[in-house]
Amino acid sequence: EARRALIGRAAMDDNRPGSLPCPDTDHDGEADLWDKTGNHCPSYLGRLPWKTLGLPELRDASGEALWYALAPSLRDHAVVQPINSIEPPAEIKVVGIEPALDVAAVVIAPGHVLPGQRREGPGVDVAANYLEGQNVSLGDNVYETAAPSSGFNDRLLMITRDQLFDVVEWRVANEIRTALRRYYAAFQFFPYANSYSDSNYACTPTLTRGRVPNADLSPSYPLRSCTGHADWQPSLTPPIAPPPWFAENKWHLLTYYAVAPACTRPTLNCSGSGFLTVNDQGGAGAVVIVGGRAIASLSQVRPCAIENDCIEQPLAATNKYRRKARSVSFNDRVAVIVP
Repeated sequence: EARRALIGRAAMDDNRPGSLPCPDTDHDGEADLWDKTGNHCPSYLGRLPWKTLGLPELRDASGEALWYALAPSLRDHAVVQPINSIEPPAEIKVVGIEPALDVAAVVIAPGHVLPGQRREGPGVDVAANYLEGQNVSLGDNVYETAAPSSGFNDRLLMITRDQLFDVVEWRVANEIRTALRRYYAAFQFFPYANSYSDSNYACTPTLTRGRVPNADLSPSYPLRSCTGHADWQPSLTPPIAPPPWFAENKWHLLTYYAVAPACTRPTLNCSGSGFLTVNDQGGAGAVVIVGGRAIASLSQVRPCAIENDCIEQPLAATNKYRRKARSVSFNDRVAVIVP
């Protein structure tokens, strides 16, 4: 339950999807505020901030509150941007019987008190009075899994970076789908795509496959260079534009966009010919694909320099796309827009 709540909180963050709250070090259920530097958690190991996560106070079988640690690079602070599928790496390393690298966070059930531990009075917030082995060491980002013994009874559940961003990528794809739906509702067509060769991220006339157009940091999000096209409208309520974090965290460099020829500016209300097909179902006006990590066997690179760097869609050139389960050879997150 704690792991689900942390992943959900990261996915739905308003400013930095993929970021995580600071632990609770004073046992009040709330994520701690920043330390004296103003941009670090006071500690990256503490108790689960259950109030911040909207949970009841979760406890293990011995009645103890859960502990929690996060990778410092994924803390919810603007100084660590960008946060996306490929950066920054997560620093936590798990050793022992279930080793893992690139771990975003761990949740630890401390178990019953062991000899030498004090859980009352001055020791109530001291990690060594609850945790054992590598789980006590502050500052090294190393945590431990081991079989229960007379000197170790921690139960650790990890959240890998891939597990976290598997959900975050769906959030990103759905946010852009929402922006494009609003755009179509307002203007009766979808914008053209942005060419991978255009560093201004502008709308490229007649281009139907590429990046989301002009998702840069321009406050007005104009669709430059596309004659007769309407601008994004970020100031409206609700906005007709990608959310600001989309570009601020460089998701625009990892996201593919295609519009059906039938639904471009010359043919309003999708009155032209040529729709997109997804899993052999036609009628799609546009698709948004968040590509996730590069797949080495396909010689992909990040950020995407060409179409095939971002997606595993061999029939994209014929306007045919597919959605399927994530695997070692497929990690596209495909959001479909049917006008």
